[in-house]
Amino acid sequence: MKNKLFLLYLVVFSLYNSQSFGQTVKAEAEIRSRGEYRDGFREPLINTLNASYVNNLRTKLNLFYGSRDVIAKLTLLDARTYGGTEAGKTGNGTGILEAWGEYGLTPEFSFAIGRQGLEYDDKRLFSYNDWNNTPGAHDLLLLKYKTQGLTVHIGSAYNNSGDSILFSAPYTLSYKTLNYIWLHKEFSKISASVLWVNDGFERGSTKHIEKIYRNTVGGNLRLTDKESAFTFKASGYYQFGHDKSDKSLRAYLLSATAQKYLPEKWSVQAGGDIFSGSKYDIATDKSNTFNKLYGTNHAFNGSIEYWGTLPAQGLIDLYIGATAKISSKIDANLTFHKFSTAREINQNGNTNAGSEIDITANYNVNRQFSLQGGWSSYFTTKGTDILKKKTGVDTRFPQWAYIQLTFKPSFFDKEL
Repeated sequence: MKNKLFLLYLVVFSLYNSQSFGQTVKAEAEIRSRGEYRDGFREPLINTLNASYVNNLRTKLNLFYGSRDVIAKLTLLDARTYGGTEAGKTGNGTGILEAWGEYGLTPEFSFAIGRQGLEYDDKRLFSYNDWNNTPGAHDLLLLKYKTQGLTVHIGSAYNNSGDSILFSAPYTLSYKTLNYIWLHKEFSKISASVLWVNDGFERGSTKHIEKIYRNTVGGNLRLTDKESAFTFKASGYYQFGHDKSDKSLRAYLLSATAQKYLPEKWSVQAGGDIFSGSKYDIATDKSNTFNKLYGTNHAFNGSIEYWGTLPAQGLIDLYIGATAKISSKIDANLTFHKFSTAREINQNGNTNAGSEIDITANYNVNRQFSLQGGWSSYFTTKGTDILKKKTGVDTRFPQWAYIQLTFKPSFFDKEL
């Protein structure tokens, strides 16, 4: 760990003392501590078990360099649980979250290569997953094209489990290949995007490697009317090919949400998500269950994360909420979700998956320090018990609460 920090110091020192002009050098950190009370988080808790309280600490160190032709970013991440490392020891949880370089071939066209966090549109299919203690990143080559109003990204990845590979063997850590195209166009009040994703998987043995490909295609539409203080977002995606287990896949996602800003610093939101699902007696070699790919789980379908992993039967989430802007630094939101499955849970025709209430509050003290807290409760049904495998078991009333403190010190931000 000491060697890593010393190396970082040398990198920063050399960049800071560079005699070249027209450069930007930034060094900043994020230290985030989150305590969670879990009494039925992600699934109902059996009555004979007690609730838990967990504290997590995440530290990020970001180094950024930018010039006329070259942009580079390096992010170190350390994620740990309070008490997971003995006093007097440092642990060994520090690693590289992002490490990429970008070169501008022309003012419009550039390419970036390395480990990169990806986020597109509403973050449903690609997200940095910043809520998690360990966010997500991808090792890939990314081609970028941007003109006024139009942005195009083409990404491609090919994965191996290590450098010792001398002959082909199935890669099972995640996807073997990833290729995608994203086009985004800005109009006066409307922005629209189109996304196509092809991810490939492998299974089998060294003698016979079976290759599996899944395709996801769709788009995102956003309307922003500042005059009427109204926004509307809609997205739709279709999946085809085969899922990871090589089942023939035909699935879809439809989503829409609207937000209206009211006088006295209030706003209301309403919307719904429909994730297609498989019938309980579907053929064993077929699937109609949509997969959220590499998107965020916490931002959608309830903060208590009962449906972070979608049920095989799919999910319908209808929600309504209100946000109060209490001051320039404080806001609070209350949202109610009503859940059901897209297909029957069993032969009895049950689709009721329960409901949820989420309350979240933010206090942005200043640019370097903020507080966030929340409370969620889930109202279970027989359908919930079936999906969570708690049938015939007495469970507690599910609830979850958290308090999060975030420090964002900026060590320096210089134009050289």
